[in-house]
Amino acid sequence: MNAKLKSEARRKIILDGYLNNEPLKDISTKIGCSLASLRVSASKLGCTRTPTEAAEFRRGFHIPEHKQEDYNQLMIYGRYKSRDYAQILGLLTVQSSGFE
Repeated sequence: MNAKLKSEARRKIILDGYLNNEPLKDISTKIGCSLASLRVSASKLGCTRTPTEAAEFRRGFHIPEHKQEDYNQLMIYGRYKSRDYAQILGLLTVQSSGFE
């Protein structure tokens, strides 16, 4: 009976963590497992992030569809950081990016 409660609690922690966009390392620490085990469990629960959502999570900002092509062109030809391209396209202001 305890094993079932533990698995239910584990599922809830994983689902809540993914919904709140917590880093995977934090979620795995909460449930006491490896990142690989967390990814497998999340995949079985069907709550994994799409590749687009994962990229946005890593970048820290969203790129609208109408600016996606421009952003991709800058990424291909330039040698700057993604935050610099976001500022060029007007997706980030100086204040929101953390630069002073």
